[in-house]
Amino acid sequence: MFDFAWSELLVIGVVAVVALGPKELPNAMRSLGKFTRQARKLAGEFQGHVNDLMREAELDEVRSSVQKITNTNVGAEINKMIDPSGAFTSELAKTEQEVRDALAVNPLLSAPAADVPAEATAVAGTPAVTPEVAAVAAEVSPSTLRAGEGTS
Repeated sequence: MFDFAWSELLVIGVVAVVALGPKELPNAMRSLGKFTRQARKLAGEFQGHVNDLMREAELDEVRSSVQKITNTNVGAEINKMIDPSGAFTSELAKTEQEVRDALAVNPLLSAPAADVPAEATAVAGTPAVTPEVAAVAAEVSPSTLRAGEGTS
């Protein structure tokens, strides 16, 4: 803090002995020590308060960051990153509406498979797959069909 050389301290000591005298010098040194102790204590408290203020400022900064994160709508942020122009969302909504319209026109498409006969689920122009046909198809491997074997 202060940069005193030994020669400067010696000059200060000689001036103190001449000014105060040898009788008052011990009391003056004791008072100087008390003053120095109090000044260091005050400086330590001040430094502690400054450190506390800095920690509180950092905590406030962290707290505001956490609040910002918790107030963020994560779903909207993800949608904005995936589909910034909104083209995919509008196309998806359009396709969903088309499917709903198709289900409204043909209720057989939305019925569970157990309630609908196999003939009703067949695509136009193709026969329905019955359990017997599915069992035969499971027994025949694709390599057998390519070689021409397994066909009757």
